[in-house]
Amino acid sequence: MRQLGAGHNIFEHWWTERVSAAGMAPLSIWFVIQMLRLADAEHQEVVDWTRKPVNSVLLLSLVILTFYHMRLGLQVISNDYSRGRNRLIINFCIKAGSLFMGLLAVTSILKLALAPSKK
Repeated sequence: MRQLGAGHNIFEHWWTERVSAAGMAPLSIWFVIQMLRLADAEHQEVVDWTRKPVNSVLLLSLVILTFYHMRLGLQVISNDYSRGRNRLIINFCIKAGSLFMGLLAVTSILKLALAPSKK
């Protein structure tokens, strides 16, 4: 098999994409259902919903898997359509951007989940 660098091969990358997608499927369905339930909710109701451990863990799992899956997919596109130094720069930007956006999303969820109760 052709090596992709950093000890990964094509099959491992392909398999990781499939596993992350399989993990995202039920979490995405759960998220859509929850957002429909909270569509007319006030801010405090959403905060209270997020403060429930099950909801915050599932939401964090969805966000982490989503940004990881996004990075894997963009890396495949970059590897297919760029060469040389451009590929290195693009892959760095993909990894850095995914990490930054993921950390931003995780921080936002944790801020809501750990917010003091206003009851």
